[in-house]
Amino acid sequence: MLDTNQILQEPGLRITAAEKASILERMPPPAPNGQIYIDGVFEGGGVRGIAFLGALRCCADVGLSWRKVAGTSAGAITAALVAANFQIDHLEKIIGSMNFMEFLTEKTSSLILNGNPADDLSHPLWLILWLQLAGKSGQYSGEPFRRWMAGMLRKQGLTSFSSLKEQSSDGVMRELKVVTSDISRGEMLVLPDDLPNVEEQRGYRDPGEFEIAEAVRLSMSIPLFFEAGKLGGSKIVDGGILSNFPLWIYDFKPGKTQQICPRWPTFGLRLVHRNNQQGKPITGPFDVLRAMFSTMMVARDQYHLGQGKQDRVIDIDVTDAQVTATEFNLGDDKKRVLYRIGYLAMKDFLLGNASTGQPPWNWDEHLRRRGFDPVECRQEYAARS
Repeated sequence: MLDTNQILQEPGLRITAAEKASILERMPPPAPNGQIYIDGVFEGGGVRGIAFLGALRCCADVGLSWRKVAGTSAGAITAALVAANFQIDHLEKIIGSMNFMEFLTEKTSSLILNGNPADDLSHPLWLILWLQLAGKSGQYSGEPFRRWMAGMLRKQGLTSFSSLKEQSSDGVMRELKVVTSDISRGEMLVLPDDLPNVEEQRGYRDPGEFEIAEAVRLSMSIPLFFEAGKLGGSKIVDGGILSNFPLWIYDFKPGKTQQICPRWPTFGLRLVHRNNQQGKPITGPFDVLRAMFSTMMVARDQYHLGQGKQDRVIDIDVTDAQVTATEFNLGDDKKRVLYRIGYLAMKDFLLGNASTGQPPWNWDEHLRRRGFDPVECRQEYAARS
């Protein structure tokens, strides 16, 4: 059981009243209901996504609420729970008491033999061999996870994407987008937006009817680890192989002639590992294969991050947690480390960190980086109201 209250009592960890006031001074003007909203994009990263929980607690301590959210894989799980508007205390209880191994209770075949799930993907050749013998595309069924996610969402009155259109208890309509990879057609799909583009092939009359839990299950179907999902005649896997960190998802589309000032900031929460940022020696064909797969997953997102987006990104360095993406059997000690890392990363992003040279986050600077004039935006906000 993850006791978050114990972690939050650690000296110097939690946001103070003075720090909260300082952060709120640099935020956009509140909504008519007095609330300050933020949009969020959450990166994939398997069970290391527990770090997002700490970041969510930090935002709740400041008094920020989420409105439009999106994610890939583990990030899609977080985004869906945020869109369901679980209060942070409730969310911490859900995640803190969760046994992730329950998601691995249904193997796709008795012929698949494996040991510790934490290092399954470290030996892809053996994994592929077992799957080939069994005639399966993945070791585990994603159905236990889908059932769990569907049950969680039903507690908040959510089933399909259309149910998000109904106003929640705070009067705010939230939005959710989930990234998946269609490996049959070789394309990325953003659900539910892209369903009408393939309506004829897949038979969905209304994308709003699509089940949120199924969309998230498709997005978190780690290739070879989980069985590929199906969408009509296509095989769908983890969205991370095409865009693991879709920060671009709520930006204005190319060719839009008139850009409206964003009312709220978009924050991207990214899980980083220092070992992945170092060059790796490539000496043989298997090294080439691994490097190609890794590049495919991150190249597009890394390019986008290089285009002046860094003031929107919270880098959550999970290196010291020593947790692999598929370590579903991780213990409470590692959960605590991830939670603490997430809280501190969000805190440093909002307050700034003198030791790393990171300045305090500022709404006006955020607007300038996105190509808007803060003065003109304030005038536009006043005209809208």
